[in-house]
Amino acid sequence: MINNVVLVGRLTKEPILQTTPNGRKTTFINIATNVYSDYLKKTRTNYVSVKLWGPIAEYATKKAKKGMEVSIEGVIKTSSYIKESEKPIYVTEIIVEKFHLFTRRSEELTHNAVESSTNEFEEFVKALQ
Repeated sequence: MINNVVLVGRLTKEPILQTTPNGRKTTFINIATNVYSDYLKKTRTNYVSVKLWGPIAEYATKKAKKGMEVSIEGVIKTSSYIKESEKPIYVTEIIVEKFHLFTRRSEELTHNAVESSTNEFEEFVKALQ
C-alpha cells in the first residue's frame, strides 16, 4: 500500500508553534490549493489541514508567512475521538515529512531593499546628531 501526499498551495494563516504536554513542538497549517473542473469550467479552492512536528514545525513557524506558496510531502492520517455527546468525531489530516517554501526573486529583492533602506536611514539620522 502507498500512502503519500504531495501538495503545492498557499498558506491561509501564519503558523503558530505549540508545545505538547510531553514537550514536542508542533503546528497546524492550512494550505489552499486550486483544482480546475472541466465539468464546471471553473477553478475551485480546497483547504487542506496539515500537521507539522519537531524541527519542521519550528522551521515553518520561523520562515513561513500567510500567503506564501509552499510544497509539502507527507502521509494521510485518520483518527477519531469521542465528544461529550458520545458521537465519534473523525479527523483526516496530513502529517508532513518534507516542507519547502517557494520565494519569488522579486519578493527577496523587495525584502532586501526594505532592510537596506532602513539601515541607510538609521545611518543618516546618526550622522545628523
